[in-house]
Amino acid sequence: MLRVRPKRRDRGTPERPAPKKRETAPAITKGSMQLRVVTFAMIVALLFAVLAGRLWQLQILTGDDYTETAQQTQTREVKIPAQRGVVYDRDGEVLANNVPGLNVTVVPDEISREKIAELAEILEADKEAVLGRYDAALSEYTYNPYSPILVRENASHEAVTYISERTEEFPRLSVNDDWVRSYPQGTAAAHVLGYTGAITPEEMEMEGYGELPNDAVVGKSGVEFAYEEALRGQAGSREYSVDALGRVVTLRRADGTRADGQREVSPMLGAPESMTDPVPGKNLKLTLDMDLQKTAERELELALERARAEGYEASGGAVVAMDPRNGEILAMASRPEFDPQLFVGGISGTEEVETFNYLNSKQAGYPFSNRAITAGQPAASTFKVFTGIAGLASGVIDPYTTVTDTAVMDSMGCWVPAGSFGGCWRSWRQNSPNYAYLGDHGTQNFAEAIKDSNDIFFYQVADWIWNQTSDENWLPHFYEKFGFGSLTGIDMPGETAGRVPTRAGEAELMMALQGSVEQGHWTVGDWVNLSIGQGDLLTSPIQLARGYAAIQNGGTLVTPHVGKEISYQGKVEKEISTPTKEVGVDPSFYGTTIEGMRGVTERKGTAYSVFEDSELDVAGKSGTGETGDEDYVNWFVGWAVDREDPVVVVTMMENGGVFETGSEMTSGPVVRHVLEAYHGVEQSPRDQYVTDPEVIKARDQEAKAAEEAKEARRKDRIDRADRAGDRDETRAGNRVR
Repeated sequence: MLRVRPKRRDRGTPERPAPKKRETAPAITKGSMQLRVVTFAMIVALLFAVLAGRLWQLQILTGDDYTETAQQTQTREVKIPAQRGVVYDRDGEVLANNVPGLNVTVVPDEISREKIAELAEILEADKEAVLGRYDAALSEYTYNPYSPILVRENASHEAVTYISERTEEFPRLSVNDDWVRSYPQGTAAAHVLGYTGAITPEEMEMEGYGELPNDAVVGKSGVEFAYEEALRGQAGSREYSVDALGRVVTLRRADGTRADGQREVSPMLGAPESMTDPVPGKNLKLTLDMDLQKTAERELELALERARAEGYEASGGAVVAMDPRNGEILAMASRPEFDPQLFVGGISGTEEVETFNYLNSKQAGYPFSNRAITAGQPAASTFKVFTGIAGLASGVIDPYTTVTDTAVMDSMGCWVPAGSFGGCWRSWRQNSPNYAYLGDHGTQNFAEAIKDSNDIFFYQVADWIWNQTSDENWLPHFYEKFGFGSLTGIDMPGETAGRVPTRAGEAELMMALQGSVEQGHWTVGDWVNLSIGQGDLLTSPIQLARGYAAIQNGGTLVTPHVGKEISYQGKVEKEISTPTKEVGVDPSFYGTTIEGMRGVTERKGTAYSVFEDSELDVAGKSGTGETGDEDYVNWFVGWAVDREDPVVVVTMMENGGVFETGSEMTSGPVVRHVLEAYHGVEQSPRDQYVTDPEVIKARDQEAKAAEEAKEARRKDRIDRADRAGDRDETRAGNRVR
């Protein structure tokens, strides 16, 4: 039998003392319990008293105030969009107008940054730009958190439907009927027109932009930017009275329903309390002739194709057609081009983003640069006429002064400035691969030197002036009289001044490029290079057009402009005119110059093959400049001297050909065809560079008919010969019989 031994009490050991006996808690007495209950009851009673007091205050003392506040009239403003001014060409053809669209805005103070980023993605908007506007609205420098910012201009109906069903996710989101920009001509005149887009934080800090709302759309380039103040309209507004919940203000029951029993409707369906009408922008008429503009663009494209067919890069070019009497731009083309419609609504969607990224790449050729007003190329031989005029003005030559190239060249076939040692200058004839056929220039005066583009004649003129004057900047300053090296003042953004090198300017350039100034760098050799439009000279098509316009009009330096007039509600408010100034050169010098330019397009002139069968009597000048790395820039400038309504046309092509495939093949035909289009002259079928599709078709039909007639005559001769042979055989047979 198992016995259970009682558990021995642990008395502990020295190493492990016995545990202490737990003390028994004292029992709660009846008096203590009553005290605790009373204290708790008092606390609860106090809390209820406070709540009751607050409730009495809210319902009795201030209840009427809160009821009044809840029903208090608040103003909700609804924007009425204003149309931007319409842009027309000189004949009233629409170049930029407006079409209805949906713009999405939000109030920055009512939405988080994460939500607005999500909204931008849903709408396929430029998220970085939207977040930039959002951050700017909340910035301490441009703090404007309650004014709506534009999230997406011209949003798609699908996206608008999607976000409209989720308005609780995006507080204070608004979808507004608005006007968005439209460019019905596509890419035509894109560089002149420019494009529009949502205002940026940087633009809001610009003069004239500070009062614009965060959701404004403004001009970014071209005349959209230059005439922003005139084109921009002023939005109106409708103001509606609503209560704190955005409902119609009326007497309501305790449950919030209308006391009159009417159905709840949007306050915006009723008449507004007040309304401010929008003010549309003013209309802008340009000096452009769109028919001539399209001709210039087409001819430039075809010229680029001709150069590429010869193996040249032909990366870009420009055409300017200007009235030399007043500076009106009749056509201005730049290639590569872009479509301004791409920017309407912002860059969004995979395809648009890819297109935009490509257009900003080197491979695309920088299409956003307006090459017509960017001075980045040497003027080459087109500059020689100004050197000749400088020679006449300085007195070192007269119209009859001659230079014989063979007489001033050394045994090595080089021309060297007087008193100089080293260096070797030749003319294009001596450098041509066809020198054996072409030979030297021989003895020529100023007009003949222009006709034959004789480099050595103009080298000599520069050398004579250098040795006559102590002013080492005399010749550069003379060129500046014709506007080179400075802005023309054209009413378009992005123009650059270019450069006419001077002694001080060259020192600054050497310091910038090399960190030191080479002693004695500025010499007669710099003048010699400058005399034929080379060296460190940089100019633009618009500058060259302006300089030649002064030759055509007898010495007046006009200011180019593309704006013609600003009108509002059918009335012309302003006719745009620009200042002029006199060059200050004897007008007789221009006659000699024009005589030489007419020779360029006549027999034995450098461009005779381009103009030989044209009905127009054209004064022109070509130029092929070296830009480094065996790249060339091709120029041609000209006008018809036998017409009362003159227009000076300048064409420039980057990375074109040289010698036989140079300016006369590329840029020359562009000038001819633009002049013929302007003066209403049909292209000749004998024109080797004919581009008019109808003329080409007629020529091909004529050639085909001629070939068929030739073939018919050949067959007729064979038939007659066969018939004659048959008759001879018959006679011979008769004789045998």
